[in-house]
Amino acid sequence: MTQRLLTPRLIASTAVLLAAGGLIGLACGSDSRVPDVVEGDNPLNPDPGAPNGTGGSSATPSNETPGGGTGPANTAGTEGQSGEVPLNPGDDMNPGDPGEPGDDNPTTDPPVTGLAPNCNPAEGAPPALALELVAGGLNQPLFVTNAPGDDTRLFVAEKGGAVRVIVNGELQEQPFINITPNVTNQGERGLLGLAFHPDYAQNGLFYLHFSSAQNNGDGVIAEFAADANNRSVANIDSRRNVLVFANDPEANHNGGDITFGADKFLYIGMGDGGGGNDNHGATGNGQNLQSLLGKLLRIDVNGRDVSNAYSIPPNNLAAQTSQNALPEIWAYGLRNPWRFSFDPCTQDLYIADVGQTTLEEVDFLPSTAAAGTNFGWRIMEGPNCRPNDAVCPQMNTASLTLPVDSYPRTVGTSITGGYVYRGSAVPGLRGRYIYADYNSARFFTFRMEGGQLADRQEVSDQLRPAGMFGGIASFGQDNAGEVYVAAFTPGAIYRIVAAP
Repeated sequence: MTQRLLTPRLIASTAVLLAAGGLIGLACGSDSRVPDVVEGDNPLNPDPGAPNGTGGSSATPSNETPGGGTGPANTAGTEGQSGEVPLNPGDDMNPGDPGEPGDDNPTTDPPVTGLAPNCNPAEGAPPALALELVAGGLNQPLFVTNAPGDDTRLFVAEKGGAVRVIVNGELQEQPFINITPNVTNQGERGLLGLAFHPDYAQNGLFYLHFSSAQNNGDGVIAEFAADANNRSVANIDSRRNVLVFANDPEANHNGGDITFGADKFLYIGMGDGGGGNDNHGATGNGQNLQSLLGKLLRIDVNGRDVSNAYSIPPNNLAAQTSQNALPEIWAYGLRNPWRFSFDPCTQDLYIADVGQTTLEEVDFLPSTAAAGTNFGWRIMEGPNCRPNDAVCPQMNTASLTLPVDSYPRTVGTSITGGYVYRGSAVPGLRGRYIYADYNSARFFTFRMEGGQLADRQEVSDQLRPAGMFGGIASFGQDNAGEVYVAAFTPGAIYRIVAAP
């Protein structure tokens, strides 16, 4: 069963650069026991389409029934007391004077800002696209972003546990932060999410979602602060645990993406707990409202109502409806959401959910959607009843929100969600959602019109540079609305541009 925490504390063309690290598993769609993946294996789906979900786990088995019907216990586990968890004290990974979270003037190196998404309509038809190399030499990059209020730096999260900094196209030697000793980087586990506080320019706070080396790979969301005197490094001793997902039943399907909405609340995408077919209890975790797994969660990191760690925003599922649900739940029925994002201009939500045996899908929620959306897993896979499901054919599925886009596993076997392009460099692309498949490296775009998918295009021939290229682990978006691609092979970050 999942538990809450419960304690307080960019330029060359598309030349290929070989990264130091090889392909190692990512947190996306495996349905079998997840070993250390060697080059040549499929890191996201070592056994794609494994029948009947017989996957196991390298995690320590839970003494509780997965998907049990009781609420989370208010216990801290081994992550430490009062949220104060030193990361290998004595390792000077992030030198610099400690910053003080919450200071009104937290830095003598102030962020520079002025960029904003371009919310004007598209100008003309989408042009041919290309990838422009921003930086190489990275080890398993799985996310890239600016920080709010800081247009001078790109931050890149590496799966092993470091967050790197790119300034004017130069990858800095010193990481922004490095929590590698505290991260289990194995299979689908690792550093999975990075989010900067909406008020980062003032408070310097950011959040990491990672698989803990101290807690048998269980997921942890922790808060850190940038160094008060140098915003290119973080104060590693500022860690405050926010949420711990204890007793995750399997090693795979961890989701892990985190991002702030326009409401300034933190949204968290959680996989169903692993294995295949969500065989966790009578309904599976995706449909079990007493589990945080298989959900989109929403919390207020500024509050301290839940064990002095966070608060529950108003109008989450439990408050919005009469359903008996854990208070953190915003939406449910997800299998393994590998990247979700808000359109910065409309605040519509796009979620890429990795499939089981037949389909990969993109889910969509308009900004006006209320809490409580059920995306259907494990009842449905894509817009169809799950193969061999005994319940789905007899039930009314009208209450479920089905995907706006999907593709069969002959096209790809592990979807990677992207962003709605809101930049100025490619005016004809503006307003189109861009996503890809991790394993097949096939790229697609579409736009939403009146709540329906329109003008879907495959652009794989445009966005695959010559040479070894693959492992599309993530996309990213900067403060100006430009979109980036993070590729495990060759360990590089690219920007999407108009083809020359």
